[in-house]
Amino acid sequence: MLQSLLCLLPLLGSLQSAELPAYDTLRERIMDTERLATVGGTIWLSQDEEKANSILMNAKRAEIAEGFKNPLKYAPAMHFFQGRQYVHQSEVFRIIQRMPKGAFLHGHNTGMVSSKWIIQNLTTSSNLYTCMDVNQLLIFTYDQSKCHSEIQNVCTERNDLNEKDRMKYERQLERHINMHRKHPEMMLPNRTLIWKQFENIFTTVDKLYKYRPTYCAYHKRLLEELCEDNIIYAEIRASLSPLYDETNRTYNTLEVANELERIVEEFKAKHSDFVGLKVIYAKRNRASEDEMAKRIVTFKQLHNAKPNFIIGFDLIGNEDTGDPIHKYINELSDLPSTAHYFFHAGETNWYGRTDWNMMDAILLNTKRIGHGFALPKHPQLWSTIKKRHIAIEVNPISNQVLGLVWDLRNHPASFMIAENFPIIISSDDPGVWGAKGLSYDFYYAFMALAPAEADLRFLKQLALNSIKYATLTSDERRKINRVFQKKWLEFIASVIRN
Repeated sequence: MLQSLLCLLPLLGSLQSAELPAYDTLRERIMDTERLATVGGTIWLSQDEEKANSILMNAKRAEIAEGFKNPLKYAPAMHFFQGRQYVHQSEVFRIIQRMPKGAFLHGHNTGMVSSKWIIQNLTTSSNLYTCMDVNQLLIFTYDQSKCHSEIQNVCTERNDLNEKDRMKYERQLERHINMHRKHPEMMLPNRTLIWKQFENIFTTVDKLYKYRPTYCAYHKRLLEELCEDNIIYAEIRASLSPLYDETNRTYNTLEVANELERIVEEFKAKHSDFVGLKVIYAKRNRASEDEMAKRIVTFKQLHNAKPNFIIGFDLIGNEDTGDPIHKYINELSDLPSTAHYFFHAGETNWYGRTDWNMMDAILLNTKRIGHGFALPKHPQLWSTIKKRHIAIEVNPISNQVLGLVWDLRNHPASFMIAENFPIIISSDDPGVWGAKGLSYDFYYAFMALAPAEADLRFLKQLALNSIKYATLTSDERRKINRVFQKKWLEFIASVIRN
């Protein structure tokens, strides 16, 4: 229909002033057709949803109008580190926080919990130390063998300080596990430096999280933060690396999976509306072919033991410096029929190099694509993705923090939204940059990626997409749909009431 309307545009040049109503009518029809074609454009709203939508859109339009008057304080156009303070003042954000988000489908377990909580709750044991490793990077460790500097007992250091100095000390520790910088623009031209800082964080916490008691406490908190942000299901990337405990016992990969599954089941028993969490086994994208073959063997063993918990495989890390998926075609070509790939692909600004990972991901029948930032450059690929309903896991704040885009209004996901791609919004490593759950990324998707007039339909479609493209059994799907519907109605009522 839009194409037929656009064919009429050349005729407008001959319209006389008396015919301007025809111009305005055609203009409105074109705009309406575009709105219908976007993500959520065809969703029907109930009477109560329309009331809630009116409240939401009044807040959104007021925020956009204020952004035109004072663009220096318009959060959707700012880097997250600078705009976060204004996000907290947003009525739109407060509404989104209360909204049920459905499923969290793209996150790395060791980057998901709030850094402040980690410092305040996971660094208090008497046997935890800090020191410098061989690369002069601060690490938390229970094992002093990796130290290449004087060690400091964290508990002793903290206890020797008054309350004010203790808070300062904790903020200093937190800087080592959070990407936040006062002037993020200083690092933007150098993505290599940004990624080095990012990956250093995971080195800093590696030994901390591999200690079984800490690992368990961390993942319990991960589940709590999901629920606090009204998320009812999750699929996370995790390496399931071996753990150790206070007796120096080592837990192998399958035993780690058992530990995590136990934590999830115990949490579900106490939170009846939480549908569950499943694992995408994720390993680094740098390895020899033999090493990759061993990883696939390990994945198959895990999946065979826990087919509804260890659901898929992914390669993670900086795509621009990692090995291409194509290198491992032989190793990746034999996957159990009950398992899936969930490849990171297209997380790059390059055109015609790293971005070809998206092609290999499609050829290997990936269930979803992580990021897909470079997708609009490849019409053959995005046409195939739409036809085959391969969901794109869009992570707006992650793409900004890791240097792909500064102003999220220029994010390529705007094209995907306009074309009604099967997208879901996620947050990648929210704890590493001071976000939590999905609310911040949903806010930026709503206010920066989507059209100005995108409304409750858009937000509802994002939530529904996350459920649609989740890996669920029939029973789980029935439950998540039931829970979501109940929570959605409660959300709508709360928006109208307040």
